[in-house]
Amino acid sequence: MDKQNKSLLCMYVDDFCGIKEESFNFHIERRYTIRKGKISRKRDEEIIDFPTDFWGDNVSAVTLLIGENGAGKTTLMRLLIKWLCQLSAGHIPQEKGALVISVEGKDMLIAFDGGEPWKIGINRNEKIVRIENKDEIEKLLSDIRLAYYTDTMTDLELSDTLKAEELAFLQDDSLLTRLSSSMKNRYTVDSIKDCVKREDFKRQMKLFLYSKGEAGSIRKLPTFLQEFPIRYMKFTSIQAGNEKSFKRIPDCNNGLIGETIDFWNMVFANNTNDNMPDIGRGLLWGIFSGTIISLLEWERTLPNLQNSIVTEQIRSSLRAFIRTNNNDWNIVFKRFFSNMFSDCERGFNDVHRCEEFRKVWDKQQVEHKISSFLDVLKSIENGGFLKKWMSFENTQNIWEFKLDYFNEKDKNETPILIQDWKCLWEHYLTVAHLMPECRFDWKYASSGGKNKSNLCTNLFDIVDKCSRKSINQLWVLLDEPDNTFHPDWERRIIQNLLEICSIFNTNFQLLISTHSPIMLSDVPKQAAVLLKTSEKKGDGDKTEKKQQRYPESSPFGQQIYTLFNDAFFMEQGIIGAFADMKIGDVYNELYRIEEQLSKREKNWEKDKMDDFERDLKKCEIIIRLVEEPLLHGHLSQSYKLCGRRIKES
Repeated sequence: MDKQNKSLLCMYVDDFCGIKEESFNFHIERRYTIRKGKISRKRDEEIIDFPTDFWGDNVSAVTLLIGENGAGKTTLMRLLIKWLCQLSAGHIPQEKGALVISVEGKDMLIAFDGGEPWKIGINRNEKIVRIENKDEIEKLLSDIRLAYYTDTMTDLELSDTLKAEELAFLQDDSLLTRLSSSMKNRYTVDSIKDCVKREDFKRQMKLFLYSKGEAGSIRKLPTFLQEFPIRYMKFTSIQAGNEKSFKRIPDCNNGLIGETIDFWNMVFANNTNDNMPDIGRGLLWGIFSGTIISLLEWERTLPNLQNSIVTEQIRSSLRAFIRTNNNDWNIVFKRFFSNMFSDCERGFNDVHRCEEFRKVWDKQQVEHKISSFLDVLKSIENGGFLKKWMSFENTQNIWEFKLDYFNEKDKNETPILIQDWKCLWEHYLTVAHLMPECRFDWKYASSGGKNKSNLCTNLFDIVDKCSRKSINQLWVLLDEPDNTFHPDWERRIIQNLLEICSIFNTNFQLLISTHSPIMLSDVPKQAAVLLKTSEKKGDGDKTEKKQQRYPESSPFGQQIYTLFNDAFFMEQGIIGAFADMKIGDVYNELYRIEEQLSKREKNWEKDKMDDFERDLKKCEIIIRLVEEPLLHGHLSQSYKLCGRRIKES
C-alpha cells in the first residue's frame, strides 16, 4: 500500500460532544453514510465523471467545514486527528465511529467501538473492504501524515491523552504549540507576548528568505509570494551601556551593575573599536548584558542557595579584563564569556550543584554559540549591511531597514547585503533567548500580512519535514486560516494554497474550517460540510444536536448575498444588528403614525400634528442613510404616505 495516492472519504461519529449519528464526507466522487449499523453509498449526491485534476494534479480533495460558533468545527477536527493518530500506532479508539479511506480507487473501512473492531454491515453491491487487523491499519497509514494549523489560540488538547508514538503521526503547528516549543529546553526571560512575537517573526523571516532565493530552499515560490508583502524591518534594543538593561535585577550584588558598565566603557574607551555602527553595539550589548541577566535570574530560581555564586564569578571575570592589553572587542568579549562560564561551573561544583548548572548552561554549547555570533558580528562590522540601518524617530535604540536594500547587486548580479543578513540571522537565532532586550520585527506590517506569511511558511515547513521522512501523503487541516484577512485575500486563499501544493511532489488533501462566504464560493456543494447547533425539545428538556447538511444550491461561483442566506444560517438577517434595530424602529414608528392618522380624530390640536411631523422628520433622517434599493423604496413609500395624510389632516 505504500507510495499510493490515499484520500480520506468519510468519517462517522456515533456520539461525541453533541455530534450524534453523523456521516461526514470529505470527497466529491465517492460518498458514504452509516445508518442503523450498515454502511452504504450516497450515489444521489455524487458527481459522476468529476475531473480528477479539478483541484490540481496532486490534490485529491478540498473540503470546507462551515458552521456557527460552537457548532463543532474544531471539535470534529480534534476528534479526527485523535482517531488517526491512535490508529497509526495500532491502537483502537474508545469512541464509536468509522473511517473510510480510498487507496488508488479501492475503499477501505475501519470501524471501531470501545477499543475493539465494530462489525458494520456492508451491502452486497458495495465494493468496500473492511480492515480490522492492527498491523494492516498501521501499514495503510504508514506513508500518511496529518498537519494541523491555526493562528488563533485554539489548542488541540491532545498531548495529555495521546502517547508519544501516536503524536508522531501529527505535525501540530498551532500558535500555542509553536509558542510552547520555542520555550522548551532553554532558559528565557522573555514574556509570553515577546515569545509569540519572536516565534512569528522567525517564521515570517523564513518565508522572506525563500522569496529571496535562499540557498537550499525546497522549491521556487509561487508568483503571488515572490514579492514579499512587507517593506521594512525594525530592530529594538536598550541603549548600549545603559543600566536600564538590568531593571529585572535589583542592585544588591555589591555594585555588579556598575562594574559591568565600567567594563563596557573600558572596551570602547579612547576611540577604540569606534568603527562599529550603533546597531552593532546594540547587538553586542544585548548578548553581553542579556547573558549576565539570564544567569542571575536562573540562579534566583534555585532553592537553598545562600550566596550568589554567579555574582562573584562574574565580578572575577570582569576584573580579569584589567590584566589584558588586547583592544579588539571580539577577543575581549570571547575571553570574558569563556572565563565567566568556567568560573561559574567551578563555583557551582564547589557547592555540589554543578549538574544543575550544566543542565541549563552547557559551557561548550553556550560558549560556542555566543562565540560564533560574535564572529559574525565582527565579519560584517565594516561592511554595508549594518550601515544601512537608520535610527528611527531620533531615538538611540530603534533602527529601521528597508527591505528593498536587499535587491542591490554587484557587477556579477550577486546580492550584496542579503548574505550578511542571512548569516547574522542564522547565528542570532541560536542566542536570541539570551538577548531579551534585542528584538527584530517588522515595521508597518499588518496582522493579515503576518498571518498569511505564517500560513505559507507553515505549509513549507511541514512538506519539508515530510519529504525528508519519505512521506508520500499529507492531509492538512486548517482551522480558520483566513483569520484577519481582507476579503480580497479571502477570495484568493484556496487558489493560493493549491498553488503552493502544486510545487511539491506530495499528495495533498485539505480540510478547512472557515466563516468566510467568499471561500465557500470556491467549492461545489459536495465539498462543503455545514454544521448547525439546534435545539430539540422532548419531555420538557432541551437537548443540543449538531446537524449537518449541504447548501441548497451549489455555492461554486455563487454571489455572497445568496451564500449568506443559504449556508450561514443567518435567520436574523444579513445586515448589521444595530442597523437592523434602527430600521426596525423606523418601520414601527411609521406604522404607528399611519395607524393613528387613519383614525382622523376631529379633536386633535395643532400640537398633536406638530408631534407627528417631528417624529416623521426623525424617520426621514434614517431613511436617507439607507441606500439599499428595496429597503429604501419600502421605507420611502411609507414615509410619503404618512406625509400626505398629515397634510390632509
